Amino acid sequence: MKRILPSPPLSARTAGAALLLAACAVATPATAASLATPVAEAPNDSSPLARRPLTGRILDGNDQSPLAFASVAVKGTNRGTTTDANGSFKLDVDDGDVLVVSYVGYELREVPVPAGASTLDVPMKTATHTTADVIVVGNRASEARTNVDLPVPVDVLTAKEITKTGQTELGQMIHFTAPSFNSTKHAISNVTSYVDPATLRGLSPDQTLVLVNGKRRHQSSALNVNNVVGRGSVGTDLNAIPTAAIERVEILRDGAAAQYGSDAIAGIVNIVLKANPRGGVVTGNYGITAKGDGATYDTGLNFGLPVGKRDGFLNLTVQGHHNDPTDRSGDYTGRVYNSDKATDDALVAQNNFNRHVTKYGTARNTMGQFFYNGEVAMGEKWRLYSFGGLSYKDMTAYGFFRNPSNKQRAVLSLFPNGYNPVFPATVLDVASTVGLRRKTASGWALDFSLGGGQNTIKTYANHTVNPSYGSASPTDFYTGTNKFGQVLANVNVSKGFEIGGLKSFALSYGGEFRVENYQLLAGDEASWKKGPVTANNPDVGSSGREGIAAVNAVERTRNNVGVYVDVLSDITDKFLVGVAGRFERYSDFGSNVSGKISTRYKFSEMFSVRGSLNRGFRAPSMHQLYYSNYADAQWLTLNGVFDSYPIAHLRNDNPYVQKLGVGQLKAETTLDYNLGFTAQVTPDLVFTADAYQIDITDRVVISGQLDATKPALAPTFAGSGYAQVQFFSNALDTRTRGLDVVASYRKKMDRDQEMGLNLAMALNSTKVVGEVRTPASLANLGTPLVDRVMIGLIEVAQPRSKFIGSANYRFKKLEGLVRATRFGEVTAIQSSPELDQTFSAKVITDASLTYGFTPRVGLTVGANNLFNVYPDEIAFPSLTASGQTPYTRFTSQFGFMGAYYFTSLRFSF
Repeated sequence: MKRILPSPPLSARTAGAALLLAACAVATPATAASLATPVAEAPNDSSPLARRPLTGRILDGNDQSPLAFASVAVKGTNRGTTTDANGSFKLDVDDGDVLVVSYVGYELREVPVPAGASTLDVPMKTATHTTADVIVVGNRASEARTNVDLPVPVDVLTAKEITKTGQTELGQMIHFTAPSFNSTKHAISNVTSYVDPATLRGLSPDQTLVLVNGKRRHQSSALNVNNVVGRGSVGTDLNAIPTAAIERVEILRDGAAAQYGSDAIAGIVNIVLKANPRGGVVTGNYGITAKGDGATYDTGLNFGLPVGKRDGFLNLTVQGHHNDPTDRSGDYTGRVYNSDKATDDALVAQNNFNRHVTKYGTARNTMGQFFYNGEVAMGEKWRLYSFGGLSYKDMTAYGFFRNPSNKQRAVLSLFPNGYNPVFPATVLDVASTVGLRRKTASGWALDFSLGGGQNTIKTYANHTVNPSYGSASPTDFYTGTNKFGQVLANVNVSKGFEIGGLKSFALSYGGEFRVENYQLLAGDEASWKKGPVTANNPDVGSSGREGIAAVNAVERTRNNVGVYVDVLSDITDKFLVGVAGRFERYSDFGSNVSGKISTRYKFSEMFSVRGSLNRGFRAPSMHQLYYSNYADAQWLTLNGVFDSYPIAHLRNDNPYVQKLGVGQLKAETTLDYNLGFTAQVTPDLVFTADAYQIDITDRVVISGQLDATKPALAPTFAGSGYAQVQFFSNALDTRTRGLDVVASYRKKMDRDQEMGLNLAMALNSTKVVGEVRTPASLANLGTPLVDRVMIGLIEVAQPRSKFIGSANYRFKKLEGLVRATRFGEVTAIQSSPELDQTFSAKVITDASLTYGFTPRVGLTVGANNLFNVYPDEIAFPSLTASGQTPYTRFTSQFGFMGAYYFTSLRFSF
């Protein structure tokens, strides 16, 4: 795993800028220049008659081997080329021109053309896996620093590294590369089947901030209310970003709310898009599981175009993905037609009933994606930049079998043999950011940006019924739409100063104005409304997925204003101190202040100690504030018991909830401590270790299912019609402690041999601190405000340990990789303690072999989960939905798909 700190965050851009850049891209160079604001002729862009041809080679600086298809451009012009298979290039130049040479895995070089020279060879320096690589995430100053110089831990995963995993979606790529990051797929979990929860340092998905090019990315529109990791939270859909567009992924493992705002409690994931002005790559992937299902097809195209005369570029990505569903369900073992076993067995045989009734596995997914990233000069001083794109998914998940003997759910005239609901959905993500930046003559770096994004999930329920409609029930339903969007404007200013005896002093300040919009759109009436049938107390709503009722439909908008200041200073050559503060005010719940102090002491160039203290916060999401789910009745299946319980999810500001004395939702606040060190043991070996403690006060969680008919609650809920209720409150405090350790070794023996070894470990434990805050009005209820199931999801549903060890070796054109990942044990907590189960630790082994036919063409074959390892099966038949789910739905270490074999082809141009 490569450990460096990111390049300076890019700012935001809008759709208008995207159109401008696209127009520039398809025009001729002269036309492209005319479309931009007129700029002065570049000083070294003299008449073509004065130019002369320059030939040369781009070489590896260590062994002088040629670098094929390296980018060679004349700085300040749109002239450029790429090297051939022998590393050779030819380009027309003038005396005084500066060549800009770039190649993946090597440091960027700027080389002046010597006067009168006709040939020029350029040796390139490898960008090694050392702590001396340049990064900026976690540092708002305009001056780039290295990992040795900064006081916070940052992982950088290169595009080459994450694609070696054999995975095709970003969340899974990071899951098998970064030990502190977890993201697994869930089955039969409503909207969680469409958006994979992603967590950092064992916390909740909404406690990690996701950035793209340094700018805040919008969250998903769907609230996770299922009994899985991240229950009650909303995360960001990482899989909506095409992997072919990614240059690298930067993971800041440190609280950063004081610098970047709400949500950065666990840390930050920053996705840096490719910015190549020339050349490109085409990739094709195919894979299938050992069971013969889940066939996956993925293809991507990324290419760059020069724009304008002054190092402008437009980088475009198109990617397509399809995977078939997987199925690891067991046969249905329950009664089908009759409660008497003998009678039922006879009817099953008579009707030739097939007991394999559902699909339990990965959802079917067909996805198309388009992303862009561009920049162009606007006059002599300003640079216009823009990035963004869209992603569209057409997905299908599956539900549990409804048997014909269940009189509350059966409609025999429509489904005499029962039915298995199918849940299609479409997921649309769109985002665009535009910005202007410059550096003034006095050294001030200015960055102004405007951006926006939206996630829309339309949901359906097919092959099912609303039992309260009887024979008149539709069998296909539109169940409603979830929408969430944001628009944000940023101003960032920074400058370095010379002050007294200080070695350096960097000041950064700025602000952000953000508007968020949350919507729930009602589904078909028949998907949620109570019908005329009353016999047998039938379920209400489309069975398996009830629609969003008109009474729950909502549209709310809020705004946020935040201002920050960030100071970073080298007090001496060895001692670095950083201080940051941020004030934010939300229109719907109030304001908050966060602060951070960090430091690093460099005992030598090879060894540093670092630490930080953060006071952060996370504002309650709009989903947590405004989501509700109740109508004539709502039916949920919880805790592994697959009978129906009418439960109303009420908003926190509901008058009935406020009568209980739980109070309005407020921000979570945090105090976290980080202490670690970095050691460059040898030029090839890097070792880092970081310990941390994160204390969260007033954590926002969903309550237990409270019986509103009991004497303790009946007076409060009199006349409401609610039987059982749940809602959000700031009921818990938690403490998370952990240790991250990374060792990385890379050695290039000669031009034909290279090897790399990586070992990474994450230890983590989260505990509820103190008692659950329960209002006095609920003291005699006999049920805690937050039940043990919810507490279990916070404390033990994610692995408390994760180890990743990998080794890769290249000999000439052949490269092999072996990676082993050990996922620690997890526990599924149920309402009844006797049904709790701990699932043991497992080791997953991946292997791949790559052959480079030419510098342009490479083929990889490999296997993920080579030894076909599965998690432990559920020990209690009552939790398997009558045999349908042999593996738990409530926790997940690495999924339950078994071995997956893949091949990929890569062509560069």
